Amino acid sequence: MGKREKLIERLTNNHQNATFADLHNLLEYEGFYLDNVTDTHHIFIYAETIFAIPVDRDRVKTIYVQKVLELIEQADTELEDND
Repeated sequence: MGKREKLIERLTNNHQNATFADLHNLLEYEGFYLDNVTDTHHIFIYAETIFAIPVDRDRVKTIYVQKVLELIEQADTELEDND
């Protein structure tokens, strides 16, 4: 099991203790890059997908952790369908 899978597993099992660093690393594994930071919002971009995450003292709300995990699951499903 690689770092990406361990990070996904940790975030899936423990949404409430997710840090921005965890999500940032996971999004970078997926090919996103941090495009812009405005106040508390961090804007990530990959191809035509734009994803904004509000951050408060290195903590991220549970809903954004869930959305990132759904985004990654959707991308994985699309890759499997193309194979």
